[in-house]
Amino acid sequence: MFVNEDIRRSEAGERGEDRLLGKLEELRLEGNYHIFSNVGLLLDEWKIQIDCLIVSDRCCMVIESKNMNGNLYFKDEEFYKEIDGIETPFPNPYFQLTRNIRFLKEFLRNVCPTMKVTGAIIMTAKSSRIREKPSSYPIFKLESMIERIYQMHSNGLRPINCAKFEEIVSLIERSLSPYVMPPLCEYYRIDPGDLVRGVECPNCGFLGMQRHYSTWKCGKCGVTDRGAHKAAIREYFLLVKSRMTVKDFQHFCLVDSPYTASRLLNSFTNIEGHENGRKRYFVWKE
Repeated sequence: MFVNEDIRRSEAGERGEDRLLGKLEELRLEGNYHIFSNVGLLLDEWKIQIDCLIVSDRCCMVIESKNMNGNLYFKDEEFYKEIDGIETPFPNPYFQLTRNIRFLKEFLRNVCPTMKVTGAIIMTAKSSRIREKPSSYPIFKLESMIERIYQMHSNGLRPINCAKFEEIVSLIERSLSPYVMPPLCEYYRIDPGDLVRGVECPNCGFLGMQRHYSTWKCGKCGVTDRGAHKAAIREYFLLVKSRMTVKDFQHFCLVDSPYTASRLLNSFTNIEGHENGRKRYFVWKE
């Protein structure tokens, strides 16, 4: 139930970002500007994700979109939605915005320390109603977004020259770091011990194919498949951990022989081996 709800929220967020980008097609700023969407940036161990970033020759504008319908209330540090008369709290997007603005100022410090960084939160759902918010919160409806961007742009500093603008855009383009979803057990805090282990039969779906000489054999339908373990390895990286050892493979795929497990892992071209002291582990090739 929790996973289904999370998927629903993720899909709603994507629809909201699509509406935001569609609205931005109306934007016509004076001077140079560039629009980035779904921006991932990394500074040492500090990583952020920005829904939309507008870089102009006057300022950088961080735009965060939230696709939430109904009655929304912002009270100082609190943010909640009224559902059937009940106040349901949510993380306050204002603090996400301020963190991302602070990050971007630090990120640009060496290339353009005087660049102004500002931003806004845009509620993209058509049926959302912002019932209460502090006057200092830059939170607006989608229909007013273009005018708010014009205001932020006009309140920016003296325009930088074209070369400096291109340097900033190039720096961001080179530094883009795509979001990598952690394994689902880690993300949803599921105990990997609750998973049903074994190699799945590609014919009948039975979990628990047995290694028989140089192939896998299904104990239910009798089908044999030399590469059935490859799907199980991919599932391990998606579900359990981002690293796999020979022992992990043995445990997850129910393989008794460490020699067989090592040979199968080393012959699989979609993963690559690494050494950590005396221990060897494998990661999925991106």
